[in-house]
Amino acid sequence: MISGHPGGISLTRRLLALGAGLAGGKVLDLGAGKGESVTWLCSHGYKAVGIDLIPAEPLVMKQDMRRLQYPDESFEYCLAECSVSVCGDGMEALKEACRVLRPGGRLLLSDVFFQREHAPRLSFEHPLTRETWEKSFREAGFVLQAFEDETVLWKEFFIESLWNGNAEEECSGFFRRAGKYGCGYFLAVLEKEEILYGFV
Repeated sequence: MISGHPGGISLTRRLLALGAGLAGGKVLDLGAGKGESVTWLCSHGYKAVGIDLIPAEPLVMKQDMRRLQYPDESFEYCLAECSVSVCGDGMEALKEACRVLRPGGRLLLSDVFFQREHAPRLSFEHPLTRETWEKSFREAGFVLQAFEDETVLWKEFFIESLWNGNAEEECSGFFRRAGKYGCGYFLAVLEKEEILYGFV
């Protein structure tokens, strides 16, 4: 497996700042893995829990981000770091994040995208370009508030993972394909669209 995600906790803090710092409220970490971000959030006064198919920390519960076991409008924020693209059904994961967010709630997302034609689809129906991401955000019920390209960090992560032997053969194969199709990395802040009933 690959250890962590590009930028580590440093990039997590930048993503939080981009999303206005999570000024209070409950946070759900989607695909929390070993729980580094959840632990950091809790140590800084946030009410955070995480879910993962293979939880490795008491604050991370076993759940599938495509079928969350939480009622509608349970959280003010969702966090997804390099997890939606590899969950098996990215569109369903985005819809579930939108469902459990309260109106005006935010999804803070970091993940990969590709810049060339015939790129890998990963967990989506179409090649995972920036255009595919933005179309998926809209269809899931989100409004894109911010988007930052962090491809330089992805390249550093790629080299470090291979150099330190942190990537299994399957992941190494993905890295090679990723380079072929111009893989990049981004941060995004998405706000759940509020529906005003009775108005056109």
